[in-house]
Amino acid sequence: MKVFVARQPIFDKLKRVVAYELLFRSGLENFFSASDGDAASQTVMSGAVHIFGLASLTGGKPVFINFTRSLLLSKLAFVLPPTHLVVELLETVEPDNEALNACRELKQHGYLIALDDFVLRPGYEPLISVADIVKVDFLQVKGEERKKVSQSLARSKVRLLAEKVETMEDFREAVQLGYTYFQGFFFSKPEIVSGREVPSHKLAYLRLIQELNQPELDFSAVEAALKSDLSLSLKLLRYINSAAIGLRYPVTSLRQAMVLLGEQNFRRWALLALATSLLEDKPQELILTGVVRGRFCDLVCQRVGWRVLGVDPFLVGFLSVLDALLDQPLPQLLDELPVAPEIKDALLGRPTLLGLVHNLVIAYERADWERVSELIGKVGLPEGEVPLLYAEAVAWADMLFQQIPL
Repeated sequence: MKVFVARQPIFDKLKRVVAYELLFRSGLENFFSASDGDAASQTVMSGAVHIFGLASLTGGKPVFINFTRSLLLSKLAFVLPPTHLVVELLETVEPDNEALNACRELKQHGYLIALDDFVLRPGYEPLISVADIVKVDFLQVKGEERKKVSQSLARSKVRLLAEKVETMEDFREAVQLGYTYFQGFFFSKPEIVSGREVPSHKLAYLRLIQELNQPELDFSAVEAALKSDLSLSLKLLRYINSAAIGLRYPVTSLRQAMVLLGEQNFRRWALLALATSLLEDKPQELILTGVVRGRFCDLVCQRVGWRVLGVDPFLVGFLSVLDALLDQPLPQLLDELPVAPEIKDALLGRPTLLGLVHNLVIAYERADWERVSELIGKVGLPEGEVPLLYAEAVAWADMLFQQIPL
């Protein structure tokens, strides 16, 4: 059974991840036709639990999974404990007595109910009365209609979730309208303001990133740059001495770390320490996304046998979030970084193999299954291996973040 499962984060107002929605497909051969909702949800629940392991996909956080009316009545939700599952009712579920009674039974057992793609319409009030969360599609609901929705639900106990939030402007609007949760790719896009320059302290980090991306690492120059920032040096040493690396003896100096880890691993860990230092008002999920992408690129290149001396596929995925970290256009940043031409071409979307792999992980995390199918053929991977590699990248990144002292 081929199960394609992607995850998308759900944030609170502080941009902390509180849950994930699982987006899925049972095989890619029928992506042009409408999928059967019941079969798809049954597939994802069994696949997520038995094939991938739910915890490895979600880092132990609750998951939102879509339910049709018949799935709601089938009691399939009881497969997962209420601490792990939010039952997301599709907009096609009508508030008849059977559906309402099924919702009440779930709530009695501690499950949360979410209503997907909510719009104001007569006769929907009974479902609102049993719902805990109402999801509003910000790509479909615009302007005054957004205000009407929040005002109409202000007296109810439901919490509002803005989905398909693609810009920081929409995120801020949703916060002002009283929304509690937020879903979309707003967090991974740069907020570019014309004329705004990179702050001086971030500029220093950018210079260090430049140093770390030299084709041949100058250990002395990197060591000197790191030592000029005590907090960054200490953070890097904490990372290197964490359970994530598992060294037998503690590392006490940057020079020792460079020798023990080797150039490629030291470069990766130093970039991770730099990136987490750049977060400030950005969500931690942004760095996690870069690590997942980087690990996926690494795994796929290993699988297809792609290797170029001095080019680390991990850096393609990891550097793909640099524009969002610094709120600067990625092409401009790449002009300032001495990255290998293969990495630059991939990040700029040129159709090299490394570029195709990078595009594949972006399409996968967005659950753009038509694009995923197209790219799998171009990369030359067996279809069934892609979801396994993605799940492995997610599990590796989650474990890494659990083991390092952020």
